[in-house]
Amino acid sequence: MQTLQKRKNDQHDNLCEELLREKAAVLSRAGMAVDDAIERLMSIDREIELKISILNTLCWNNHASEMLQKKQMVCEEINLSIDHFNAIRQKAQLQYYYLIVTREALGLRRHEMIQDIYRIPAKKEKIRTA
Repeated sequence: MQTLQKRKNDQHDNLCEELLREKAAVLSRAGMAVDDAIERLMSIDREIELKISILNTLCWNNHASEMLQKKQMVCEEINLSIDHFNAIRQKAQLQYYYLIVTREALGLRRHEMIQDIYRIPAKKEKIRTA
């Protein structure tokens, strides 16, 4: 009789352990999705900053119309990158929402630390062409 009870307890313990592992895996995947999106945002942001520095180094010379055309091209590239940044930012916000919903579903109600860890940058505004 005791062996039957011990076997039931072992099965219960194994099931509880498996559930805990699955909860941890789900939270990990949700957190990694947000983290990946934020990393992509940072990469795009660095790209935008590089393009802005290139735009700032373009100087005016005797071929003003040619330089204006180059500046407009760089501005268009920057604005395309900004559009891409804002689209990825929306995805990051959605992934963050999924993370919070997952935490709530698992009974975790305090999210202050999560807000500190996963800071999604503000939306970027397009630049005006020169």
